[in-house]
Amino acid sequence: MSSAVSAVLTRRIAAWHLCLAVAPVVIGLYYALVHLGVSPGTQVALYVSANAAFAVCALVVARRTPALRTIMLLLAASGAAGVAGDVTFYFQALVNSEVPYPGTADVFYLAAYPLMAAALLLVIRRRTPGWDGASGIDAAIVAVGAGYVVYEYVIAPTWNVGADNLTLFVSVAYPLGDLMLIVVGARLMLGAGPRTTSLRLIGGYLVLVLFADTVYSIQSLNGTYQAGNYLDVFWMTSGFLVAAAILHPGVTKMASPSNTATPDATTGRLLVLAGAAMTAPTSLLVIDARTGEADVSTAAIICNVLFLLVLVRMTGLVRAQRHAAITDGLTGLRSRRFFEESLRSEGARAGRNHAPLSMLLLDIDHFKNINDTHGHNGGDRVLVEVTHRLRELVRPGDVVARYGGEEFAVLLPNTGPAAAREIAERVRRGVSSAPIAVADSRTARVTVSVGIAGMPGTATTDELVLAADRALYAAKNAGRNQVCAADEESLVPA
Repeated sequence: MSSAVSAVLTRRIAAWHLCLAVAPVVIGLYYALVHLGVSPGTQVALYVSANAAFAVCALVVARRTPALRTIMLLLAASGAAGVAGDVTFYFQALVNSEVPYPGTADVFYLAAYPLMAAALLLVIRRRTPGWDGASGIDAAIVAVGAGYVVYEYVIAPTWNVGADNLTLFVSVAYPLGDLMLIVVGARLMLGAGPRTTSLRLIGGYLVLVLFADTVYSIQSLNGTYQAGNYLDVFWMTSGFLVAAAILHPGVTKMASPSNTATPDATTGRLLVLAGAAMTAPTSLLVIDARTGEADVSTAAIICNVLFLLVLVRMTGLVRAQRHAAITDGLTGLRSRRFFEESLRSEGARAGRNHAPLSMLLLDIDHFKNINDTHGHNGGDRVLVEVTHRLRELVRPGDVVARYGGEEFAVLLPNTGPAAAREIAERVRRGVSSAPIAVADSRTARVTVSVGIAGMPGTATTDELVLAADRALYAAKNAGRNQVCAADEESLVPA
């Protein structure tokens, strides 16, 4: 036997792969028994197995992964509620030949919605601990658009059915539960953070459940629903999908904090938002073409809300793009472009008001050695920590920028030579005051060299930058970890 064949035979099959592989077999067997009309008990067991797998997998991961325990227990409770509802429903159908509505099964089915929503909210909270306003607006656009469809085709017709208060309440509670999942699901899928396989599988689960629930509600209103029809494949598949999501090795990353403050405005995201914004007017056209009885007032309100939400979102995108243009991605400091614009405006103001203006140009000493020794990840850690210390060492109102690579610039408005030297020396001492972690268990001592230049010592802002650069070069030549000041004649160590 070749080594390649041996490796294939001995390779361990991933649990989530097994879960996805079993799903079509179980679903196919279920529909075969339904078609033949035999073994009702086996039919129920097969149907319930989807939610049961979902609940059991969540309990297993809750035990193995303490960091996800609360999330997994909520998911397990949601799956268990679905199992309880299915068992109750089919028991009453087999024993009594009729299932009361509303009944005990509805209590379990409705309980599954808030439990699932609570679990997904915890995932959202961990992925974006801060306030992610952009994702919130995106989710609101999708939720309002989808909510209108649910209202128009499910909730509004339900109100028109002559039923008692309890029946009406339960009938409306189901689409409201779906709306709850739409809101939370949209926020999860459109929020910042890594797009893991687990997240995509949960997204598939939400799409299938929401589609099946909506069609079920419409069929129930029309009196066309029959147990064992094609909707069961969507509900069963959704259960196996979320079970696979839970078993996937990347499930822990699904709840990891995002490295980005707001999600990118990708083409796919914009298409989703555009589609959501078009739901109300498109639905209005469809209803008018079919019946001539379109609810114009409701559609108009929804269209206005969507228009305002999209307008707010576009405003946020413009602001985000401007912020990205003037901000360094790694350190969060101002960009070189922003610094140069600020330097020109401050230089003009200083000239008009005959006020002093100074700048610091500083460079991390031996930064190439840090990268070579500790890797680029270690170098990035140094840049981030130097940024943190630099922000604390300068004054409010001073402009701090990443000027390029390991070089930083500080603009000091209304600051003369003596004050500039004092700030430069404070920065030099502060950066080297404590070692910087370049890895989880390794540190490095980091120093900076600083060059100072000021106006009116130089005639223009371009000359100011050149003078600061020459001063920085002199500090490097003087042995590094030095502060040097520039004047018109020479470079003098501070």
